[in-house]
Amino acid sequence: MIMAKTTCISVYEHDRLKLGETEQFLPEHLSLLQQYLGDNGTEVFPYYQLINNGVKFKQYVGVLCVGNLRIEVLPKIEKQVAKGEEGTWRNHLLEMLRAVFKLQIRTPSNADQAMRGSAILDVFLMKFLNEVEALLHKGLIKTYRKTEENRTSMKGKLVFSKHLTKNYVHKERFYVNYTTYDRNHILNCILYKALKLVSHIAMNSYTQYRAKTMSFEFPELNDIAVDDALFERLTFDRKSEDYRTAIDIARLILLRYMPDQSKRGKHVLALMFDMNKLWEEYVYVILKRRWASQYVVKAQCRKTFWTSNSAGNKEIKPDIVVMDRNGNPVWVIDTKWKCPTDGKPSDADLKQMYVYHKYWKVDKTALLYPSTQAQGEKYEGHFIEKSTPSAPATPLQCSMFFIPLDCLKNPTNNQFFFP
Repeated sequence: MIMAKTTCISVYEHDRLKLGETEQFLPEHLSLLQQYLGDNGTEVFPYYQLINNGVKFKQYVGVLCVGNLRIEVLPKIEKQVAKGEEGTWRNHLLEMLRAVFKLQIRTPSNADQAMRGSAILDVFLMKFLNEVEALLHKGLIKTYRKTEENRTSMKGKLVFSKHLTKNYVHKERFYVNYTTYDRNHILNCILYKALKLVSHIAMNSYTQYRAKTMSFEFPELNDIAVDDALFERLTFDRKSEDYRTAIDIARLILLRYMPDQSKRGKHVLALMFDMNKLWEEYVYVILKRRWASQYVVKAQCRKTFWTSNSAGNKEIKPDIVVMDRNGNPVWVIDTKWKCPTDGKPSDADLKQMYVYHKYWKVDKTALLYPSTQAQGEKYEGHFIEKSTPSAPATPLQCSMFFIPLDCLKNPTNNQFFFP
């Protein structure tokens, strides 16, 4: 079980957390983070890196549960964030997670967060429990599964070759292969395993109680080992489609958990998200909603722009492509979480946008950045191309948009959402 007293601290992406800077961060927490880093066995660990007497966080945001400590890693735009703005940036992050993962949550107040600790972890655990509860009300599905075993009675088909080798002495046994129709299948096993974990990592007693109560409603199931390969093999059909959201959240929880077998109650859970990817998906959700009646918005469209017989192909894939109803591209968009320091896009970004102009044959491209301003900002720009009196060049527009972080909650200004 988790230790009785649980504390929560907040830091920002790319910040450092060192021993002695806060009384909550103890050597035992740093030791667990070192173990978690080593357990993942990779030189390019995405969440944080070890420094002298501490860790330095990267571009991932979310929550790290380290023993009895919750470390919330919040997003930020500026290099420096004023003290006391943790609640504002936490709410921005929750809003993005709500939109991207379709979480039905309210934005908690600062008082709620102070009492409960990690709001980021809470929303995912509550979403998972709500999904499982809905499945239990509908009834857990049954599936056919094949079992091959040595039995004292005949059932199903006799596996003759294995029966001869295994039961040469034990004439009273039968090596058989039979089919069973029950609830002991992989999807239910995953949910059951995740429920047991939630009952240990939840910060409040109500969430623990809900997880334990639901687990009692499951039949006796096999204990399974989970990894990425297991989830990649999963398939959903008409009967099991309702499981998809619960399984997706269970994957987030189970694959990011590392128990410490040597000390009861010690563990690390990393529910972290790449801020660059999260911002891209959040903008995609915004544009898809705003342009639903006029355009088709697609993400990660690919085109091959270089090929070789020996070295293979190279592809380009802009973050978002906006098409008209006939499928013709009209706007290519790239999202950037970090704002330019001098107010100008980088050379690499501009070269990338120029390639998008040529390969998607569009007149308009845009770089989208986040903004804390309520109305956002827009800077128009274009590429300069050589033209002649007989063949004037068409201006290739490449604008910079600074999108308000709360534009889904406060859709009062539409100038950024229509070509």
